[in-house]
Amino acid sequence: MNFSASLLQLLQRQIAVYTRFLDLLHEEQAALGHVQPDALEKLTAERARLVAALEAQEQEMRALFANAKIIFSARAVKQLFTTLAEPQRSQLAKLWRQLLAIAADCKQQNAVNSKIVDTRRQQTDRVLRILMGQTTLAGSTYAADGRVQPGTASASLATA
Repeated sequence: MNFSASLLQLLQRQIAVYTRFLDLLHEEQAALGHVQPDALEKLTAERARLVAALEAQEQEMRALFANAKIIFSARAVKQLFTTLAEPQRSQLAKLWRQLLAIAADCKQQNAVNSKIVDTRRQQTDRVLRILMGQTTLAGSTYAADGRVQPGTASASLATA
């Protein structure tokens, strides 16, 4: 199989995996929004499998270019396309643009999901601080002399 045909097949496989990864990121966002730990656990396992597949395909891409004595880079790929005849040039350029667009969508969706996770973590930390009496909002437990007693929110009423 020649270089162009191998590249064409590899790009198609990469697009398929990135498309599934993007779908998974959308599912992850829904699971984060509805706080579904079981779904998140399954999605995380599939995410790890997809990341491994993407990494393997990246290595395959680099090996394909190395065998053709081309240093792999986005610029090298674009230059390579200019040397090809039609219809290969158009096919490969279209797939390359599609791959870059899906990868950018994945990056953007992953950033959204990371913000959701960070916001949830901050909310959980705040709730825990309030429950532990470590904030001014929760500092309504007072000592006999009128001083606020931080960290006493969990004391029983008999000792307050």
